[in-house]
Amino acid sequence: MSVMTNVAYILSLIAPLFSYLKEEDYVSMQQNLAWLDVRAAAGAPLQEALSLPTWPARSSFQNELLVPGMPLAAMPVESLYKAWSTQQGNAFGATRGLYLGDPARHLSQVYRELAIEVPAEFASMPDHLTLELELLALLLDAGNGEAARQLAADHLDWLDEYDAALADRADIVAHNEALPSVSRRNLLDGIAFLRALAALAQRTVGEALAFANAAEGEAVAV
Repeated sequence: MSVMTNVAYILSLIAPLFSYLKEEDYVSMQQNLAWLDVRAAAGAPLQEALSLPTWPARSSFQNELLVPGMPLAAMPVESLYKAWSTQQGNAFGATRGLYLGDPARHLSQVYRELAIEVPAEFASMPDHLTLELELLALLLDAGNGEAARQLAADHLDWLDEYDAALADRADIVAHNEALPSVSRRNLLDGIAFLRALAALAQRTVGEALAFANAAEGEAVAV
């Protein structure tokens, strides 16, 4: 398996876990032995944190963290972590925390050019991390290193901000004594899982960028 194919493989496995999953889809992932490959590739200290939670725990934390509008929601959507628009004179220009900003509009155009249909559940967030990682995996698997490099550079530079949002939610949960102990534990474990997953995604994206840059350098040298 080539480096690009291996990176694409890992990205395709972790991408769905950043979105709201149905029980049957999650159980299918739990039964997929390939997740052992993901954990092995992650290595210490992420390996332990990337153990897939039980469905009750997953259901509990995704209902709070991965549903827009919930008090503890920490949505992995690029537009939320960047200025809404860089266009001069735009009333919302520098505002953060809004959906359908410049990143979403640009990716919508990319999907149209590639004849990729955005699933209905992502209509208001075409720059959701799940879609971005799946697109990156698609480009890498196709051997299009230049397009993959551009996508990673333009659209996957916000994962530190997402991690900070998750850390903030963990602090809120840890100090909320009104939460039942089981709910608090599920939320804290879920946040830890998402942070480990985001760290692995960031590292894997970095590997993709490094490989694409190296391949481009070799092409120029030739």
